[in-house]
Amino acid sequence: MLDRLSRTTEQIFGREDLLERLSLGRPLRIEFGVDCTAPDLHLGHAVNLWMMRYLQDLGHVVVFLLGDTTTRVGDPTGRSSTRPVLTTDQIERNAQAFLDQVSLVLRQEPDVLEIRRNSEWYDSMSISDLIGELSLVTHSQLMARDMFQKRVEERREIAMHELVYPVLQGFDSVALQSDLTIVGSDQLFNENMGRELQVKHGQRPQTVIRAGRQFTS
Repeated sequence: MLDRLSRTTEQIFGREDLLERLSLGRPLRIEFGVDCTAPDLHLGHAVNLWMMRYLQDLGHVVVFLLGDTTTRVGDPTGRSSTRPVLTTDQIERNAQAFLDQVSLVLRQEPDVLEIRRNSEWYDSMSISDLIGELSLVTHSQLMARDMFQKRVEERREIAMHELVYPVLQGFDSVALQSDLTIVGSDQLFNENMGRELQVKHGQRPQTVIRAGRQFTS
């Protein structure tokens, strides 16, 4: 499996964790999270989707996570300014468009596909629980993110909700008990945050694969 995936892989964080999980012989839980900021998946998602379809064919489970709550926060990745906040109706329309698109690639059988929304845990999370989660991450950890450093250098504002975003996305991996996620370089920081939070919650950290080259069957 790893030999096949290596054709499109630039980096693997947690390779040994993945090998140990595979040795157990159980299906992996593969997190594929998207925020509903636009109605279309971009070209970079295609490589990830075909890698996940290959893993589904091996019997592993893709957990397609719609970030309906984190969309309201706004992922600051690649942004020099704060993202505009979408309405609930816009988020729902974009979410349905995503589901329609991924169904063209991913298998739909319930034993290899879960559809989840992160409002499942965030809508019921208390303020004290949220503060407890934030207490697991330091300011220096967040400011190590290159895009935040660039904003500071350019004297551009960083809103508090943007600093919180990587923690929220990281906690998604805890809530889903993710084993593996396949991402582009823009999501590496957030998903590695997930690895750190999983350890602090007593979970084995997910493996993070940074996809790159075109996937061939």
